[in-house]
Amino acid sequence: MQSTLSWTVHPLVENRRKSILLGVFLILLLIGIYWGFQSISIALLSAIFLLGSLYKYFLPFHHQCESDKLVITSCCYRLERSWETFRSFYVDANGVLLSPFAHPTRLENFRGVYVRFGKHSPEEVINFIKQKLQ
Repeated sequence: MQSTLSWTVHPLVENRRKSILLGVFLILLLIGIYWGFQSISIALLSAIFLLGSLYKYFLPFHHQCESDKLVITSCCYRLERSWETFRSFYVDANGVLLSPFAHPTRLENFRGVYVRFGKHSPEEVINFIKQKLQ
């Protein structure tokens, strides 16, 4: 088994059609906000909040699974967790939710870590995580 696994996920680049539709929607929304309030400062503030809330879509995230820990980094973001932190995991079409709880609970979405597959092989990521959490 390999000791490290790393890949980068950038949804803005990977989903071109969705990105174009999102861009058009955001532009139309900001134009509507400007027309509604007749204030460029409110439109700019709205743009900052909208883009800030979608940072996981706009920025690339680098995932690195090491032998002893998981590291996820981006522009101004770094998450580092030991594999002992996680007790269970759940796979869906886009990634894996690593949970600190042994049984399903509503807190998993807030305390867990979601690892996106991106263009990387889902089987390789799932097999690596299975071996680390056994």
